[in-house]
Parts: sequence; C-alpha cells; structure tokens
Amino acid sequence: MTRSPDLPPWLNSVARPATLALTGLRKLVDLMAGLLFIYMALAIMAQILGRYVFGYSIAGTDETAVFAQVWLVLLGAGIAMRNRQHVGVDVLIRRTPERVQQLARLASYALGMWFLYVVFVGSFALLGIGMMVQSPALRLPMAIPYAALPVGMAYFMLEFSVASLPDILRPAQARANAAALT
Repeated sequence: MTRSPDLPPWLNSVARPATLALTGLRKLVDLMAGLLFIYMALAIMAQILGRYVFGYSIAGTDETAVFAQVWLVLLGAGIAMRNRQHVGVDVLIRRTPERVQQLARLASYALGMWFLYVVFVGSFALLGIGMMVQSPALRLPMAIPYAALPVGMAYFMLEFSVASLPDILRPAQARANAAALT
C-alpha cells in the first residue's frame, strides 16, 4: 500500500497494518465460509445416503448441518456487504442535491450501525442462555450456534463501515466511483 497524500502522516502509519489485518480477517472469514459450506453439503449428503441407501440415519448430522448453516448465513452477510451485494434503493436519493445525498448516506450509516449494535449487544443474553441449554441430538451447548450472532454482527459492522465510510467522508470520490459504475 502506498502512502495516500490526502491522509495525515500518523494515519498513513496506521493504514498499512489495518489493511493487512483486514485482508487477513477477510481471508479467514472466506475460508471459514467455504469450510462451513463444504461441511454442510457433506453432512446432508451423508444423512441422505445413510437414510435412503443404507437404511440408517446418522445421529446429529442434520443438527450440525443446521449449525453450519446458521454460521454460514451470518458470516455470509458480512461477505455480501464487502461485495456490495445487499439490496439498496437509492433512486430518489440520487436525484437530490449533493448535500442531501451526503446527509442521507450519514443517516443510513448511523441507523444501520445502531441496528447492528443493538443485535450485537442483545446476542450476549442469548449466549448466556445457550450456555445452559443443550442441542437435542448431540447435547452440545447451544452457545455454539448462538455465538454466530455476535461474531456475524461484529464482522458485518466492520464490512459495513469499510463500505460506507469512504462514501460519507469523501463524497467527491464517491461520485466519481458511482459515475464509473454507470
């Protein structure tokens, strides 16, 4: 990463390690999502083969496949945010003056972060319950699937900030990027 002339020097010294950490985290999340998907597919296939070919149901495969799906969906939300694949309707906002667009972006970011924060904080109560409750088939603590909620929300908040803040802090660059996309 080269030095950015529009950033203060102290921020340039932080930007490189932060970029490397973000890149590493994204690779880890991508790896985990891939492994979860593969496991989920194999577990379901094993359950189908066991049940219909061998006449024997494998205990717990459907339960762990559901756990993997929960983790995959919540990590996948952050991956979709990174790739800007979440639905956004901005037809009216684009027709307003620049200042209104800037305020709308800021309000959208603030409301989105507030919602994600509320879910993140609320998920810890669910984790507490999950420590006391066990899954029906394998008797695993339900905190395992419930932990996907705070982890997924934290990752989504990070990717939401990375995707949104440049548009808010540098509106001229956001306009140029939007013009390049159309």
